[in-house]
Amino acid sequence: MSEKQHVAPRALTSAVLGLATKVLKAGGLVVAPTETRYGVLARADRRDVLEKLCRVKARDLNKPTALLVSQPEDMGRLGKLTDAARRLSDEFLPGPLTLILSALKDWFPPAVVDNKIGIRCSSLPLIKQVVDGLGLPLTATSANRSGGAELESIDDIQKEFGDEIDLYLDAGALTGPTSTVVDCSGKGIVILREGAIDRRSIEAALKQPHER
Repeated sequence: MSEKQHVAPRALTSAVLGLATKVLKAGGLVVAPTETRYGVLARADRRDVLEKLCRVKARDLNKPTALLVSQPEDMGRLGKLTDAARRLSDEFLPGPLTLILSALKDWFPPAVVDNKIGIRCSSLPLIKQVVDGLGLPLTATSANRSGGAELESIDDIQKEFGDEIDLYLDAGALTGPTSTVVDCSGKGIVILREGAIDRRSIEAALKQPHER
């Protein structure tokens, strides 16, 4: 039986944080707000959990998903940071940006696909609390069936998934744009999805002098 908790957009109470951490440690699925839309969270280090996530979302296992980390400095433990990735990370993270890097972890799909890993560091303190509480990267995939419409409210998401999701964290309707996705795994960059951060801002950040 799934559970729903109302949460403040910027933070979790210790009781709800404890509940979310317990569900995720046990391999459960949690729908939570990010600074853009709702996402389905699951621990990224267990194959069986990721396979369950893909079954629930009717999603191709080989379609990559982004992973949430606690802080930008954690990205270099999971993927190879190119100069472009460092520039974009310094400029926009934490924030609604997913960077695709060459993977340093020998993980399984959809966490790592074709030796690439997508990493995001959310600016929402609530997400940082959950990642820190679990102590592991989490998935960051949209809270809808694969190919379906973006869902803005927990009520609509709960109607879609029901008890397939273990815990719903309700922060009200979320109508923001999706995150921007940039592939930095090669010599240049490829903007795979233009979202909350537009192409012009990405290109401008890459032209600025960069101090390491």
